[in-house]
Amino acid sequence: MNILVTVSQSYCVYVTAMLKSLFRHNHCPITVYLMFSRVDDETLEKVRAYIEDKNGHTFVPVRVGDDVFDDAPVNMYFTKEMYYRLLASRLLPEEAERVLYMDPDILVRGSVEEFYNLPFDGNMLIAMPDPPQTFNRNISDNRPHHIRLGLPEDFRYINSGVLLMNLRLMRERNFNVNSIFEIIQAKKDDGLVYPDQDAINIYFRDSMKLWKNLFNYNPGLQANEVIRWGLSKKYRRLENPIIVHFMGPVKPWSIHYRNKYCYEYQEIYKEFAPLGYRLLCPFRPLVAVCGYVLTVVCMILHIRRPGK
Repeated sequence: MNILVTVSQSYCVYVTAMLKSLFRHNHCPITVYLMFSRVDDETLEKVRAYIEDKNGHTFVPVRVGDDVFDDAPVNMYFTKEMYYRLLASRLLPEEAERVLYMDPDILVRGSVEEFYNLPFDGNMLIAMPDPPQTFNRNISDNRPHHIRLGLPEDFRYINSGVLLMNLRLMRERNFNVNSIFEIIQAKKDDGLVYPDQDAINIYFRDSMKLWKNLFNYNPGLQANEVIRWGLSKKYRRLENPIIVHFMGPVKPWSIHYRNKYCYEYQEIYKEFAPLGYRLLCPFRPLVAVCGYVLTVVCMILHIRRPGK
């Protein structure tokens, strides 16, 4: 099984947590391709030792030029490393005909072999539908995805945090990452919110196969979104998803994070976490209560919390 992750120096620790959850539930030989540009040798050695020495899988570092994508648009919590996966068909070896890309902010809770071995049916990607676009004060355009991007009303917008990539077909069709940037350039003043994900949806709209959200589930939907999408059967709350993707700016490695599956994630992450985090782990409920109390007090006193 080929796994692709793209990472910056600071996110390597979260990648190892994701990989721990993957290795726990998937016992076939796994090759991990790590794409990066700014990760030091000491950190790479730690990742290699965890993958190969401790778990017996294969580690393949893929260094991307430091100046590649320097001009690529980024916003919010997105960095230029998100574009590296688009180089997979060029930079991964020819014998890798398919690869499963996963974001670092993921918890794997079961076998992904069923998903990994799906037939592509002539498509370049297999992916899962994204949760609905709802009001978010942190983004500039809250229109539905298909309206923002000028796509048909019945178009199913996908989340690019988990992608099964048909590298063989991408090579045959001469996929070039420049095509993505041409879309971004053309749309930059007209509705792009998630630059690479929006462009991926536009470029691959006629060559992607949709699959079950079981393999890319967002546990952070608000109650009104769950009700609206649950009743329409387009996006249901799942009781036992296999891949949980903690989408959004608040991540499960934050000690105050509270959401479904957060304890499950944090039990895995604490093996790699800083000492201070591990010492605070037993007091997580107290930290959460203090956070809630502080929020209420700030609301009552109309005090704006730092960082908001």
